[in-house]
Amino acid sequence: MFALKRFVVALLTLGIWVHPTLERTLEVTGNHNGLHLESNPANTVTPSPECYSFVESRSSHLLYTGNSSVGNVPILEYKVTELTSFDSEFELRTLDPEGVIFFGDIGGQQNYFLLAVIHGNLSVQTSFGDGQILVTSGPQISDGEWKKIAVMKHEGAVAVRVGSEAAVTVQQSAESQRAEIGNGVLRISIGDLLPDSGVTLGLNPPLDGCMRSWDWVRQDSSILERTLQDSEVQRCWEHIAPGSYFTGVGCVGFSSLVLLGNSSDGADWTLSVELALRTVSARGFLFILVDTQNDYILSLKLNHPSQELMLSLRGTLFWSGSYPQTLCSGESQFLQLQVRPGQLVFGMGVTKATMRLTDGDYKLLKRVMSQPGSRVYLGGGPEGLSSFHGCLQAKIQGVNVDLDLAEVKHGDVRSHSCPAALNIRDGK
Repeated sequence: MFALKRFVVALLTLGIWVHPTLERTLEVTGNHNGLHLESNPANTVTPSPECYSFVESRSSHLLYTGNSSVGNVPILEYKVTELTSFDSEFELRTLDPEGVIFFGDIGGQQNYFLLAVIHGNLSVQTSFGDGQILVTSGPQISDGEWKKIAVMKHEGAVAVRVGSEAAVTVQQSAESQRAEIGNGVLRISIGDLLPDSGVTLGLNPPLDGCMRSWDWVRQDSSILERTLQDSEVQRCWEHIAPGSYFTGVGCVGFSSLVLLGNSSDGADWTLSVELALRTVSARGFLFILVDTQNDYILSLKLNHPSQELMLSLRGTLFWSGSYPQTLCSGESQFLQLQVRPGQLVFGMGVTKATMRLTDGDYKLLKRVMSQPGSRVYLGGGPEGLSSFHGCLQAKIQGVNVDLDLAEVKHGDVRSHSCPAALNIRDGK
């Protein structure tokens, strides 16, 4: 059966007509809009797609700060008249270059304080009377190491310390100082703005980060402990590694123009896709290019039933190859896919393939990739089709892909961190 399948796939790849009787000898399954041929006779037991087990070890004392995209934002509220201190401290760990750490206000947008990460630097944004906004930048903190951060009120100013070093100091407005002796309510939201804050934010709020050992304005914050006990999704891993973690549910989708950059011109245009991954399950789409009609133009998939990597063009199988023996060993895998005039080149470990690409298909790929409304999906397809489970790092056109630039992103996907057990750097 295996040899027969190879023969039929080869004929289809070459565009040679195959008799329907021969095609029906195989199990033919339709993908979103094309043809996949999968050898899976009824008497064959398909191995489980779960191929690398590890302990995720999400800790009940580590609070994840990046759940705002799914509406899980912890909010603390305190009456100002009951406060004896406005000082707070906590430890933070993140590899994310951008996002909200916490936002606090007393009485709305005329009196607020925002602590965030911008370009990897600690940053403070606050109101300063008459609608003015003050933004101050501090040290780099997005290195994946725990940092002790303290926010302290001191003689008409707010000082932020990282460890034992003064990082940022901002002066308070007169309105802010009056609010602190009034009858209002101090509200603190962790990982996002408050829903009714009215503050304009020039960054992507979700911060893929973790918080521990917090002390908020010297008051009770047991609601955070209860949140962690009740919801595993609010927890962090004890140890992390760089990469993007896909849980086997959902995907991320980008405008193709965002990933293409300035490389869409010229007769010798090329498309370069580089993927580094460690799999938990041996299945799922890794890369898909779809046009404005949501048709699959180019896709790369781990096809579990046939235990093959499948490369499809215009929804039809273009090339397939058996899984490398190391795919489920916990070792890192490195894939390269390149489109260039007359050729489509694929490489994964010792597997190398160079396929002839017609001028029409080359022009189609170039046109779709540079067309407004086209999308590139990583880790799965639209409508949650066949999602990847594991740690993934991607480069397109030689540039690291930042998942925070995605137009579509499932809430379970971690943009900048993976469990340390799936460290791509260690899995070679």
